[in-house]
Amino acid sequence: MTRHLITGILLLSLSVLTYVQFRLLMSGVRLEKQRFDLRTEDALLAVSDTLNLPGSRSDALIDRLKIRQIEGDTVLVHPISDSIEALLKRELVHRGIRADFAFAITPVFNGQVLLASKGYKPDKFDFGKYQARLGNHIIGNCHFESVLHFDVFNLFGYLLGQLRNLLVPSVLSLLAILSCLLLLLNILKKERQLNAIKNDFINNLTHELKTPAFSISLSNKMAKEYLEKGDLQRAKGFLQIIEKENAKVKAHVEKVLELASLESAYHNLQKAPTSIHAMIKELEAEFLPMVMERNGTMTLHLRADPDTTKVDAAHLKNALRNLLDNALKYSHAAPVIEISTERKDKQLLIAVSDQGIGIEPAQQKLVFDKFYRIPGSGVQTKGFGLGLSYVAQIVSAHGGKILLESEKGKGTKFTLIIPN
Repeated sequence: MTRHLITGILLLSLSVLTYVQFRLLMSGVRLEKQRFDLRTEDALLAVSDTLNLPGSRSDALIDRLKIRQIEGDTVLVHPISDSIEALLKRELVHRGIRADFAFAITPVFNGQVLLASKGYKPDKFDFGKYQARLGNHIIGNCHFESVLHFDVFNLFGYLLGQLRNLLVPSVLSLLAILSCLLLLLNILKKERQLNAIKNDFINNLTHELKTPAFSISLSNKMAKEYLEKGDLQRAKGFLQIIEKENAKVKAHVEKVLELASLESAYHNLQKAPTSIHAMIKELEAEFLPMVMERNGTMTLHLRADPDTTKVDAAHLKNALRNLLDNALKYSHAAPVIEISTERKDKQLLIAVSDQGIGIEPAQQKLVFDKFYRIPGSGVQTKGFGLGLSYVAQIVSAHGGKILLESEKGKGTKFTLIIPN
């Protein structure tokens, strides 16, 4: 509940901060718009005054306006347009405005465009924003009053650009806060997953230790009774049960401690030249009876030459034992297991494959995580989800890597790549 509350508060805070930043930005745009309006009005008045001065430019403008008004010439853009556009640009730049713009000149009494710039587009031009009336010199010679209209392309975008020193840090800050929030949510999600895995591991470990502990307690009681009666043979049988169940407890504890020791200092391996083929044959002798008991087969393809390489024999053997144990667990009634070796690019490859239930693609990225067990596999197995994590740690400690190939319902193949 606390995590959900914290997450809610963070989301609310981010929303409020975003709203405040947006309101500040809009306030900045409005202030910039006021500055723009004042500067533009000043520039238009300066242009109007310049055009009103007698000279070649004003004469050319008067002639063009009279021709358009009297003769109805349809050409809007004229060489005098470039001169007026350059004059406008100069006055705007002088006042700190560097926006793309267009202009048009119309009579006061109607909206007929008499002259326009090259960028003028009738469907997009706004005649109501910025304008200045031309002076008396032009009015007296044209015999009608005319107005210079001015419009900026994408004025809002231009104003935002003027606020980039405010906009960019604000956006970057919001993105940074949002990224941190997403990271926090992801951490919380992973923490929930780890808590679920941890609880599953504790429950599983408790179950695994509870059974032998109960057997040891009961066998110890029975052994005492038969020793008191002098029945040494039966007492010996119960002592053997205690020894067997104690070995199970020891194996469970050692598996957990073994992985923990690897994570804390996995470089402290006792490496020595080892015959991999001899190791595999020892494992074959260990697992073959269990395979044959289920009418299965176990085949060796030992092609690595030479097969001797420098490894920690105990750890690597345990890793292979975990793979073979999984091949038995997750195979059907008659397991089909193959072990192969080969040399490739100065590396030793050891592959263990089966024709069992396989692993779905979505699960393949997770099976090497500590405590992870495939849900809903349909196979009744015991364990803590440490086997493949242990294998991955061993291979990594040797400077190698492990490859997984699997298809649901067709089997799985693990390949250990051990460098020289």
